[in-house]
Amino acid sequence: MYKPFGRILYGGDYNPNQWPKEVWEQDMAYFKDARINSATINVFSWAKIQPSEEEYNFNELDEIVEMLSKENYDIVLATSTGAMPAWMYRKYPEVGRVDYQGRRHKFGQRHNACPNSPVFQKYARAIAEQLAKRYGSNPHVTCWHISNEYG
Repeated sequence: MYKPFGRILYGGDYNPNQWPKEVWEQDMAYFKDARINSATINVFSWAKIQPSEEEYNFNELDEIVEMLSKENYDIVLATSTGAMPAWMYRKYPEVGRVDYQGRRHKFGQRHNACPNSPVFQKYARAIAEQLAKRYGSNPHVTCWHISNEYG
């Protein structure tokens, strides 16, 4: 059901999983000082959430979502498909990015998958479904971030 925003979202990408948890509390204080009210999370976390083909681990993301929810932030939750995990490229090298000249790129960097790959689409859909099931009913998840930086 459509729920209009009660405020203009002011924030940006937040990647607390890239530093120790001791820093997170200070981050919340900095956010308050800056009057930030939203955070985009999980853009490049696919490898952490799905460390292998059959395994999902949401423990850290659960903590981040809980922390931001407790502080009443609007959460812009990304599908984490901005960078595929290494296990996927090793097992299915055809998911690798191909540029406009037809050159296949090696694994690495962000946006490293070919969006036309049926294998990539299968796993991207699966992780997005897992995220939607887990966090879709959280009232603080107000937007879904599905991609950026096209081209």
